Amino acid sequence: MSDALTRRGALALVSAAAGAACATPAFAVGAIKHYIIVELLPGQDQNVLDRWYMTFHSQQVHRAFKAWQRNYVSYRAYTVPPEAAKAYTVNFGRMTEIQFDSLADFRETRPHNIYGELDSYTPPPGGWQGQKLFKSTTATIPVNPQDQFVSLATPPKEIPYFRWIVFFRYPKGVTEEAGDAWYKGVHAKEIARLPGLKRYSLYHTVTEQAPYPHVAEMWFDDYDAWRKAFIAPAPKFTPPPWGGSEPFVDMISMFVGENPDVDFINDRRAIP
Repeated sequence: MSDALTRRGALALVSAAAGAACATPAFAVGAIKHYIIVELLPGQDQNVLDRWYMTFHSQQVHRAFKAWQRNYVSYRAYTVPPEAAKAYTVNFGRMTEIQFDSLADFRETRPHNIYGELDSYTPPPGGWQGQKLFKSTTATIPVNPQDQFVSLATPPKEIPYFRWIVFFRYPKGVTEEAGDAWYKGVHAKEIARLPGLKRYSLYHTVTEQAPYPHVAEMWFDDYDAWRKAFIAPAPKFTPPPWGGSEPFVDMISMFVGENPDVDFINDRRAIP
């Protein structure tokens, strides 16, 4: 990963604005949430990432943007077996979610940042330039999904739900119209019939610039339930017009629980 890409990824984590270029959204939207998949890079220590992020970075981000933030939470990713990681480009690390009352509020955070540029924030170990601890990918989406394919009851239970967050885009050369026609008209219906699926939502990003314009979210009771749906036996999905093999799209994903392990606004516990 080049220094330039690393810096941009870090800046996305700092400002929560990688997908917030000053562009007009394709449709009206109310409250929004900014998902940040923070990928722990190979060979790096999760505890090092957590120590820097929770002790320094999150506190500075909240101080800079608290006038606009309505919610700021983070989830430590679940570690899953290689069979899942290999099949579905699973990232390990952390997923952060920051909510705002509106897209306008989200965009207002940029010019009024009290810390200024990236170098004003406490850097991760090794410094901002060429850091090799993590990279981040963002998606800015409505709080409520544009499409809800499955919505069953998910009451509290002893073992956390297994929540699969998928950022995806259609392959190069496939238009959004053609991709959506297949995904929503064919693929989503087949996924919705998989055993054990509790929730299945689809979001479209509300900014015109986003590395992955679509976010799918699926809930299962646990890893075994997810595995029975997607791994053993492998489901037979109808391929799209552009062909290829499952998952048929370019994607990254992360598994987390339904509850964050830290709430930076409401949780007053000491963070090590």
